[in-house]
Amino acid sequence: MKLTLMINGEEKIFVAPFIPAKYYRQMLKFDQEIDYFKMTLDDYDRLVSFVCDVFGNQFTVDEFYEGIASHELDETLVKVFAYVRTGEVPKKDVDTKNEKGK
Repeated sequence: MKLTLMINGEEKIFVAPFIPAKYYRQMLKFDQEIDYFKMTLDDYDRLVSFVCDVFGNQFTVDEFYEGIASHELDETLVKVFAYVRTGEVPKKDVDTKNEKGK
């Protein structure tokens, strides 16, 4: 799993090549405790801290928040969680338009 953050004006790529099962267990705990449709600031902080842990604390919570585009926060969390659960990064929606855009 790769994650790109802007840190000190530079794009930095972080890799989490192996995800131990303890993170899957933590996801199950989150599923019991967090309403993903009504997340609080504390919920976001817990989940971002989890992402930092998954990536071996190569970056801090503050570096994550400052290095990810605001409109990519939720999508990035979903991608990391999907990877922890399945070992695969979710693919973008398939474009069903033909080559003429129709």
